[in-house]
Amino acid sequence: MANTFDEIEVLPWSEVTDIHEELFQKQLDYVLGNSEFYRRKYAGVARSSITSLADISELPFTTKDDIRESLLALPPLGLHVAAPLDEIVQIQSSSGTTGMPTFVAATSQDIETWNSMGARVFYANGFRPRDWVMHAYAMGRGFVGGLVNIEHLQHLGCCVIPLGAESGTERLLQAIDHLKPVAMCATPSMVNHLGSVAQDVLGKSATELSIRKISVGGEPGGGVPAIRQKMEELWNADVRDMMGGADFGSTYWAECDVKDGMHVCSQGALHVELIDPDTLESLPIVEGTTGELVYTTLRRQATPLIRYRMGDIVTVSDMNCSCGRTGYRIKTHGRADDMLIVRGVNVFPAAIKDVVVQLAPDTTGYLKIDLDFDGHSTYEPLKMRVEQSANSTMDSAALTQRIEDEIRNKLTVRVIVTIVPEGAIERPGAQKEKLLERS
Repeated sequence: MANTFDEIEVLPWSEVTDIHEELFQKQLDYVLGNSEFYRRKYAGVARSSITSLADISELPFTTKDDIRESLLALPPLGLHVAAPLDEIVQIQSSSGTTGMPTFVAATSQDIETWNSMGARVFYANGFRPRDWVMHAYAMGRGFVGGLVNIEHLQHLGCCVIPLGAESGTERLLQAIDHLKPVAMCATPSMVNHLGSVAQDVLGKSATELSIRKISVGGEPGGGVPAIRQKMEELWNADVRDMMGGADFGSTYWAECDVKDGMHVCSQGALHVELIDPDTLESLPIVEGTTGELVYTTLRRQATPLIRYRMGDIVTVSDMNCSCGRTGYRIKTHGRADDMLIVRGVNVFPAAIKDVVVQLAPDTTGYLKIDLDFDGHSTYEPLKMRVEQSANSTMDSAALTQRIEDEIRNKLTVRVIVTIVPEGAIERPGAQKEKLLERS
């Protein structure tokens, strides 16, 4: 038996599929009976034609724009809400990084479902009951990674220190030094920032502090080898990646101790599909498949979503794992709406950052890609600013050439680099790191 939080994580996948088939039929009936949004959306679909998950492709997709329009059409929670408002016990908000924030409601049962997935994620990331955990994600503006992740950790049985990113660098580091938590959860940029300035703030390096387990998410980077290595060296800690999204309860993908791709951790709660983002055709979930994630809730009461396009592009990296979990693993590339096309070549900002981070100690790892064109496609080289470390001994012209050469050789994309001094690029602080900046 694998060392897991929930036995569903080690069930044969055929049994998980059987569970999902039964839950899907119940969820679809519930949605059609309680959601005006889906009654309208599926008006042309015969319910009798959807007899199994194999038929799900007959149903149209749901998009974030659909949800925004639903919220505007019937405030406060939209046409898609499916539970009585007096049964709603919590309302979270998306980050709004891709437009108007969306509000996500939950009943008590929904929160139990969220917490089950989230606890599996943190357990896979190495956290254990009674661990003291520094929570350094943003807490403000209803951000789902704030309060909801705290609830996940408490469900797992951890002692949570919910200071949040808004507390600021000095207070977070002082609290870690004083309370000596063994674990921390935060964005990769926050983990790097805290680790980089610990010596200046505390008079001791982050490796001398108590943190030995770190779970990162909220932005790309945790699964990128060079970025992970930097974090692990800064803290002398085990760093593992996780991923999710506000629409489904914060987090539901996680790396185990193999640390080579994230397991699906949403069994019994979400049905996951992969589609070709260009043709929108369904793709098989087998090793090597690359596509866009699409989710269907299986037991959501307040805000169920059917065939919801999140926009995350991933590759299925493995169908088995030595840890014993039967859920397949994925590696993420970034969001479809972040992907850039340079002279016909697809490139994700996180891949560019990975190249820059590998050039430490001459670079700090901080950069901005300046978009001076409409949309996401250009025939001109990408323009970008890269910070040169104050400790670098390389001539700036030589560093410029090296960065441009490395990106061209590894990603087959041409860039024009402007070197800026350390500190010139604003640190993300409580917010997610944004690699793209549009002029």
